[in-house]
Amino acid sequence: MANILFVIGVYPNFGGTEKITTVLANEFVKKGYGISIASFKQEIPSLVSELDESIELISLKYPVLNSQNIKILKAYVHEKKIDYIINQWCLPFHVTLLINLARKGTECKLISVLHGLPDRNKRLLTVQNKVETSKVIVAKSLYKFIHRVFLKITSINLRYVYRYSDQYVVLSKSFIASFLKFSNIKNESKIRAISNPITIETAPRYIYSIPSRDNDKENTILYVGRMDYANKRVHRVVEAWEKIFKKHPNWKMVLVGDGPEKEALEAYVESKEILNLKFEGFQKEAPIKFYKKASILLLTSDLEGFGLVVLEGMSFGVVPIVYGSYSAIFDIIENGKSGFITPVPYEVSNTVACIEKLIQDRQLLNEMSNQAREKAMDYEIDIIIDQWHTMFQGLSATI
Repeated sequence: MANILFVIGVYPNFGGTEKITTVLANEFVKKGYGISIASFKQEIPSLVSELDESIELISLKYPVLNSQNIKILKAYVHEKKIDYIINQWCLPFHVTLLINLARKGTECKLISVLHGLPDRNKRLLTVQNKVETSKVIVAKSLYKFIHRVFLKITSINLRYVYRYSDQYVVLSKSFIASFLKFSNIKNESKIRAISNPITIETAPRYIYSIPSRDNDKENTILYVGRMDYANKRVHRVVEAWEKIFKKHPNWKMVLVGDGPEKEALEAYVESKEILNLKFEGFQKEAPIKFYKKASILLLTSDLEGFGLVVLEGMSFGVVPIVYGSYSAIFDIIENGKSGFITPVPYEVSNTVACIEKLIQDRQLLNEMSNQAREKAMDYEIDIIIDQWHTMFQGLSATI
């Protein structure tokens, strides 16, 4: 079987891309692949325990493009006869350049994976927010100019990485058209969509057989994720709860996660005397216990690549209400069947209306819970691994 090398920025570490890398690596090992992972910073070494013991880790250093990194990676690719390199950090372009220097003279294939939207990222969104909030005309004009420059730089980077990769993977079919348009690429032969799998592991394998919701579920609305303003907009979740908590005293809101906005949100909740809302903070373990009990999941982000927490919740029968700020969510949720997608631009009234509909109609909540669970099965790990295997076979045929 083939040998695969993942290249990622920070690993081991908490985070969506890092968790996906761990899950894929372990599953590839089960299928007989030889797996190794190279990273430029090893943030939380203890997380190595989540990896199969056969997986080798390679430590690189910042800056990305230095002679020692090239030497280490080149020697490893040649000595271990690496067949495929999966680049999990394909923006900006410098990681791709490093990989191509390392694999030069070999038949090793490069697969670059874009873990986000083609035309939106945190840097672009931060500048866009400054454009929208700036009151001074000169400052607003400056931020508009910076935003245009960043858009151009991002487009150039995408085009470079696509050109010098053998395969380019996005997380949703809906991303393909926007990627090609934004990066001004005409040849679409190298791009394909492979979604992220559900990553919550339950012994003895990935299983989502949940007891009936009436026996297991509580009247809980859940948020899981980082608490920041720039892209997650968690204050919207709190705002929605603020509008309904007095009307539904037998329901509660639970927020799981940490981040720069957490203290401000806690202070706001206290000052407004918002009841039945609990901050659970950062969880080292997967938030299974919260998914098992929750009935409704909220996600109101301005920026998401895939929204893995939505799938995680759905796999446990939690009905998602998600702001439709990114196209991949329309692949995951059948609006009105397996969850609700609220329209752009964001209005808290739309979120509240969906919550009210579910709270007031227990039969609808039960039906959508079952639909959510069934829909999540499309992203079961074995299905996703088969898609990767098919891609590897196609690349092997071109050698």
